Amino acid sequence: MDGVDVAVIGAGVVGCAVARRLTLEGARVVVLEAAQDILDGASKGNSAILHTGFDAPPDSLEAACVRAGHAEYLEIHARLGLPLDRAGALVLAWTEAEAARLPGLMDKARANGVDDIAVMDGGAIRALEPALAPGVVAGFRVPGEYLIDPWSAPLAYLNQALANGAALRRGAPVTAADWDGARWRLTTPGGVVVARAVVVAAGLWGDRVEAMCLGQADFAIRPRKGQFVVFDKPAAALTRHILLPVPTETTKGVVVCRTVYGNLLVGPTAEDQDDRRHAALDAATLAGLRARGAAILPALAGHEVTAIYAGLRPATEAPEYRITWVPERAYLG
Repeated sequence: MDGVDVAVIGAGVVGCAVARRLTLEGARVVVLEAAQDILDGASKGNSAILHTGFDAPPDSLEAACVRAGHAEYLEIHARLGLPLDRAGALVLAWTEAEAARLPGLMDKARANGVDDIAVMDGGAIRALEPALAPGVVAGFRVPGEYLIDPWSAPLAYLNQALANGAALRRGAPVTAADWDGARWRLTTPGGVVVARAVVVAAGLWGDRVEAMCLGQADFAIRPRKGQFVVFDKPAAALTRHILLPVPTETTKGVVVCRTVYGNLLVGPTAEDQDDRRHAALDAATLAGLRARGAAILPALAGHEVTAIYAGLRPATEAPEYRITWVPERAYLG
């Protein structure tokens, strides 16, 4: 290519969303994806929840991004034909120790602008969700937590970008990146791409690609695996809400929720590993997920599992998003 305004490295949900926005703003954009198809990395294996960010670190970049993303999805989903299940979520405490952490979590939610919440005792929660196990102690409802489709959203973002002039190169890993003071020259197996600016949205390989571009990365990715169990469609009648545990410092915990396809999902786990490519399934872990699901919704024990899957997400040493702007490496003239 003889030159574009922006080269986006990575065609996951972030890369597709960035490409859409920049293209609609008038930029000439090319998306470079190392795999043979889009959504090949972290974006293909997740819980498919449109999150309010109620539990994000207050005043953080993550909180701002999640809040803006939630609002934009609600604004655009109908005209892009994207599904939306306005399920709402219940944060459930199953022990007195978890219940003691609810006020701090609710304070965090209010600091993040999610203030349509109120504490509920176990009886009130069971009235909303009769199939829940009797051991729930307390919790609160987050009405704005919704369910979406993790594949159709980024596909629609990228298709809208392509329809407005963006380009996509699949099977195009960036093997070298050189900045001459005015332009980037990105080497791929299909040739060199010249761009005024580069957006690195490379997911599990983000630190490696940043180091290629800048000489070093200011963060290190440690893949975190999440395994999931999907129950047959009759199981979806057991709950109306997204059922969330009280989160810990390292994980949001195991979620039980419907899917927009009419199934019921239990997961994910949170397992750190070194391998960035393979998310292996483990029979014992999956059996544990089934048991955890049945502990929350006892009737699940009588329902069939129709699918299992696992995904890797790019965890780092920090608890929030990692986004850095390097203005001296982009030509804005």
